[in-house]
Amino acid sequence: MLDEDDMTYLLESLTDEDPHVRVFTINSIVDNSKRESAVDAVINSLLDDNAEVRARAAWALGKIQSKSAIESLIQSLNDDDYNVRKNSLRSLGELVAIDSIQNILTKLEDKHWEVRNEAAVVLEYLGWVPGNDKETAYNLIAKGRWGNVLQIENLSVELLFPFLNDENSEVQGYIAWILGEKRNSLAVQPLYDLLMTAKLHDVKEKVSVAIGKIGGKEAVELLQVALHDPNWFIRKCAVTSLGLIKDKSIIEILKLHINDSNRFVSQSAREALERIDEKDS
Repeated sequence: MLDEDDMTYLLESLTDEDPHVRVFTINSIVDNSKRESAVDAVINSLLDDNAEVRARAAWALGKIQSKSAIESLIQSLNDDDYNVRKNSLRSLGELVAIDSIQNILTKLEDKHWEVRNEAAVVLEYLGWVPGNDKETAYNLIAKGRWGNVLQIENLSVELLFPFLNDENSEVQGYIAWILGEKRNSLAVQPLYDLLMTAKLHDVKEKVSVAIGKIGGKEAVELLQVALHDPNWFIRKCAVTSLGLIKDKSIIEILKLHINDSNRFVSQSAREALERIDEKDS
């Protein structure tokens, strides 16, 4: 039976073969009045084979409040597990690790949205303010403030392209929306690539609208390729996008897709042709 009051037993149990015991032990160390004496042992747990143990250790170091853990927490910002990275950020904030701001700043570009959000919260707590458009945009993206991102004047759209490949489909959709509103032709190819690879129909639809808003020769050429894709939903998105562009040069091509084997594609082709007709009327 684990004695939660005896630090000697707690330190020994950190080497238990059961990761659940190790997690429970870390929790008990945090609640122990002698917890500062276990800092080195908890720091070592940041290297544990089990991600749950590492995440709990990262969390605990913020509660123990020992500045000696800062360097190890900075290293854990690159852990493979997003919970470890997130808890490491939180603890750096609790330790008021001002000197780690530049390390925390890199996590605004983390592949996981929860880590990015935690980085933004911690940076604000530490008194950091964005110094350029990129930092401003990434900070707002981390907070999910999409309308504010759109309002950044002269923002280089290339800065937004990495988020088109985000693990979070909601982020992909919002970035596509912003790029569509920006109407910069540089975004056409990255958006098209997402149209062809996105897993969710909702994302594909938002991307097709964005391409349609941007328009241009490159968009028309790429969408004509998509019209021949075996995936009916990609064809549907392509004809919808072409309808938004309203380029009369593709009228005959759209007419061919009125007879598409998929009824949703054929209906979208009719609607696209109606939009083009409206432009001329």
